[in-house]
Amino acid sequence: MMPEMDGFEFAERMHLHPEWRSIPLVVVTAMDLNAEDRRRLNGYVETVLHKGTSTREALLDQVRSVVSDCLARCNSKAVLH
Repeated sequence: MMPEMDGFEFAERMHLHPEWRSIPLVVVTAMDLNAEDRRRLNGYVETVLHKGTSTREALLDQVRSVVSDCLARCNSKAVLH
């Protein structure tokens, strides 16, 4: 539903660049994803959040939580290396 490409293509293109693979992708959608959609996103995205199931504030809290978790994981990996 994006103007140049859809979210599936965006995720696939991001994954083509090894230096970008560690960037967590969070999908925020109003679409009902079917099994094929979820299969296409598997391995490319951190999580899928649905717009229609939460208030704006709750959705923003979910995004903040996912980003915070990703940062914590990245920081713990950096300490280990």
